[in-house]
Amino acid sequence: MQKFYTLFLLITLISSCTNEKEKNSSTEKTKYEQKTKDTTNLLQNKKDSIYRKQLQSLAYTYLSQKDSVNFRETNKKVIDLSHSQNDSTLLAFAYWDLAYFFQTKAKVDSSYFYYLKAQNILRLQKNILKEGDILRSLAVLQSNVKDYRGSEISTIKAIELYKKLDGVDKNLYHTYNNLGSVTNALKEHDRALGYYDKALEYYKKYKPNNTINTSVVNNIANVYRDKGDYKSAIKNYKKILEVDSLFENKTAFYSKVLDNLASTKLKSGDTINVESQLLYSLKLRDSLNDISGLAISHFNLAEFYVYKKDTAKALENAKKSEEYAIINKNNKRLLQAYDILTTIDPINASTYAHKYIVLNDSLIAEERLLQDKFTRIKYETDEVIEEKEILEQQKQVLIYFVIGALLLAFAVFVIGSQYLKNQKLKFEQEQQETNLETFNLMLAQKGKLALAKQEEQLRISQELHDGVLGSLTGIGLILKATNKRADEEAMAERLDLIKQLRETAEEIRTISHTLSAASSKKMQNFTNSLIELLHNTSKASSIKTNFNFDKHIDWDHLNAEIKINLYRMIQEGVQNCVKYSKAENILLDLSMKNSNLTVILSDNGVGFNLQKKKRGIGLKNIYSRANKINADVKISSEIDNGTRIIITIPLDSKNIVHT
Repeated sequence: MQKFYTLFLLITLISSCTNEKEKNSSTEKTKYEQKTKDTTNLLQNKKDSIYRKQLQSLAYTYLSQKDSVNFRETNKKVIDLSHSQNDSTLLAFAYWDLAYFFQTKAKVDSSYFYYLKAQNILRLQKNILKEGDILRSLAVLQSNVKDYRGSEISTIKAIELYKKLDGVDKNLYHTYNNLGSVTNALKEHDRALGYYDKALEYYKKYKPNNTINTSVVNNIANVYRDKGDYKSAIKNYKKILEVDSLFENKTAFYSKVLDNLASTKLKSGDTINVESQLLYSLKLRDSLNDISGLAISHFNLAEFYVYKKDTAKALENAKKSEEYAIINKNNKRLLQAYDILTTIDPINASTYAHKYIVLNDSLIAEERLLQDKFTRIKYETDEVIEEKEILEQQKQVLIYFVIGALLLAFAVFVIGSQYLKNQKLKFEQEQQETNLETFNLMLAQKGKLALAKQEEQLRISQELHDGVLGSLTGIGLILKATNKRADEEAMAERLDLIKQLRETAEEIRTISHTLSAASSKKMQNFTNSLIELLHNTSKASSIKTNFNFDKHIDWDHLNAEIKINLYRMIQEGVQNCVKYSKAENILLDLSMKNSNLTVILSDNGVGFNLQKKKRGIGLKNIYSRANKINADVKISSEIDNGTRIIITIPLDSKNIVHT
């Protein structure tokens, strides 16, 4: 009884509100007529931008009052004036109003066309906020004709634009809410829940004092219901119904949520209070004359009675659902009614099945036709815009060309006037520059002489150290060994040493005249020189030597500078080994790979600590000679593990000859 008493009060309240609305409507109409009269008087006196704005405002007033004839007439005037006065901003808003008008008249292709025209103007104007708003309107239109992917793209574009701005939390709330509905329609339920969460996040920023957004929570509950999570859906529906004053302030919404809760409980297998909740929602909707809601309520009751196997009541409610769906022109509900009637009315099942198929096929065909129209309209609109952009670019190029020509003429004039002045100063500057250049040449020549002298001293020092000193060191070691013997072989070796001393003296004389050329001549047989170096070292120190090289390569074909410097580097390494390493074996290896000459000189001596040992003049000479021939030197040594020197020289292929 309490529920029916409440229902009676509600109906009384609604009736009172209806009377009040009629009074308000009458007042609004009077204001509308007065505004129309005032605006018309103003338009008779104004023919400028204010005139156009007032005309557009009048058109919007006609649109709000659903005065189609006056709206179309006034809107056309706004469009014509905007074209003639090149007022693209007002033109965009006029197209926007026209698109909404066609949307209310269910002429979705025309609506889509004018939304696109308005959006493209706002995009060219870089009006980010308004372009985002119109993309949101476009997305709703696309969603209404089930072009969900197109709606998703438009919505995401709107979000991208809004995020470039501040203070648009309300816009982002509505946009994410629409994106959640679109993705849920695409059966991407998890994405839809994420977007609804985003919508609530922006709603809290937009209205921080509000505790719950019942509309979004209802959408979230619907997603859970659609994905089969009935427990979460029921929890969210109940959460909405617990909101204070919802019944009094939003009776239609309250009945909708109550109906959703009852039908979801039925889907989950819970029938407790389901019938009473469905009937209560039905009575509320009947009192509100909610035709669309009545179609839903009767359909849900039909499903309930099918579940209860009460065929008579199921059939009665299914037919009423069909009746209200036809009155409301709600094809979605009509298809549901045909579907359930096919199962519960076996006598007329074939008739209902035929109606279902015909309606469903016509809806699919209509949706495809509209989507094709949308695609064609977008293509044609983009094509026109592209042509306009090309013309605009050509216009800009022409303007830039004219400006450039004027600037060039001005530049020629300025340059010409300055030329004579510059000629007067040029001679004096050239005179000063000549004097300064002469002075700088003298300084540079003096510096080059000093540098050449320093380089020559360094070169002679290296040759004396690496060549003469090396030879004398070797002779000294051999003499020390032969002094302990007095046999004929020792005497022969001493004679050979005397010969080497003469050669060393000749080398000193050669250095005095032309060090580089003479040294190059001594390197005519490169490998034999290295064999002789190792042989003399072995004789003088009792260190065993081993020399490996590829006999199929003409080593003497190498550049003379490479040969002499490489020989000196090997010689220095061998002498250091004899002096410090206490080694028993020395290994020298020459190889050629990928146009790189690699030399490895290793011993099995005591080694040394690279971090602690300072570079002597011998090591410095090795690195200095390496720089001359663009070689890379790596020295590795460990205590009691010997020393290893690796020299890598990149060669030009013409310096490599195979025999």
